[in-house]
Amino acid sequence: MATNAKKFIGKVLPDGHLSLPEDTAKEVGSVFEVVLTPIEKSDIHRYAESLAKEKGFSELTEEDIER
Repeated sequence: MATNAKKFIGKVLPDGHLSLPEDTAKEVGSVFEVVLTPIEKSDIHRYAESLAKEKGFSELTEEDIER
């Protein structure tokens, strides 16, 4: 059995569901082991900054990233 681990930052939504990346959300009916680890706000900013650079959005300000 092949295992493809996925790591992402998700958020618990007001209705109790967990936000998923678009490609994972399309895997309706798939079963995953879920481990929730809280992250600090500074960790989110570092992640968003690296993602912005990767996607070519490095001109975004910190306020843009927070939105």
